[in-house]
Amino acid sequence: DKLEGELAKACMSLPAAKGFEIGSGFGGTLLTGKEHNDEFYVDENGRTRTKTNRSGGIQGGISNGETIIIRVAFKPTSTIGQEQETVTRTGEETLMRGKGRHDPCVLPRACPMVESMVALVMADHIMQQHAQCNLLAVEGDSGANPLGKLVEGEVVPKPAEWAAPPGEAAGINLMDGEGKPDKSVNDKMDWLALEEN
Repeated sequence: DKLEGELAKACMSLPAAKGFEIGSGFGGTLLTGKEHNDEFYVDENGRTRTKTNRSGGIQGGISNGETIIIRVAFKPTSTIGQEQETVTRTGEETLMRGKGRHDPCVLPRACPMVESMVALVMADHIMQQHAQCNLLAVEGDSGANPLGKLVEGEVVPKPAEWAAPPGEAAGINLMDGEGKPDKSVNDKMDWLALEEN
């Protein structure tokens, strides 16, 4: 699932939401590909960054480490105190004036709702990333961090450290927070496998 698609779905599901943009949004349609592309560079800390952020922090459906920029447009509230033309259930044209307690503007409620929806979507994607990349052992050793350059002092675990000892069947290695096999969980997994056999 594309991150911007999930953000758009979440934000457009809010009451009164009528438009959604990410990064350059509709304005980006007026640029050429060369003008719109976010060029990459390596910053002073060795991290791969973009010089601009027209993509809004998401490229190819995944976050690129830059700030995620979205805009959500909300329509004005429809229940107002001025008379408006309408049609009754019986099909008669008439005038109606909204009564009761209604918000004159949705903005005070819109900001926390958008923030909450974005937080929920980001939490979902963080959990998906963790499930995909941190629960199973990584095969092969690229020697690089996710941004493409080994940071000084960074330790990349070798696949040999994850291999089963001689004479034991290799299986799924669940990782701990440091990217190393979680011995307590893996011992339980081995025990469960023995129980099934």
